[in-house]
Amino acid sequence: MEKNVSTGLKVWLWIVIVLNALSALGNLTSIGDAPVTAIISIVLEAVMIYAAVLIMFQTKKLGFKLMCLVAIVNVVVSIITVIFTGIIAGALAGNALVGLISGIIGIITSIIIAAICPLITYLFMKKDWDMFE
Repeated sequence: MEKNVSTGLKVWLWIVIVLNALSALGNLTSIGDAPVTAIISIVLEAVMIYAAVLIMFQTKKLGFKLMCLVAIVNVVVSIITVIFTGIIAGALAGNALVGLISGIIGIITSIIIAAICPLITYLFMKKDWDMFE
């Protein structure tokens, strides 16, 4: 029996692939400004594309697990970046509270953004979950 993913899931995964490819290309242009974060981001984008391909073409749950792992790593990297940025902003403003508040807002935003892709993917996969290996 041939396994086919739903049209909604296919459309969503193509959106994920295109947006992550565009993001990776955008990060290539910022390698000179922030090489470590740009390279980490490019690697995470590549893994996310691979995860989408695993789900769409090979019907593998491993793709969804990789997507979740990328989201977790992305949150950790974002939190570290936001903390340093907040500390610098607070130091420049002469007020540690400014840095703390901007850091907390950045962390919450990072968590929400990272959760969106796996959540939407899961919602599309949920009804056919047993079809995936």
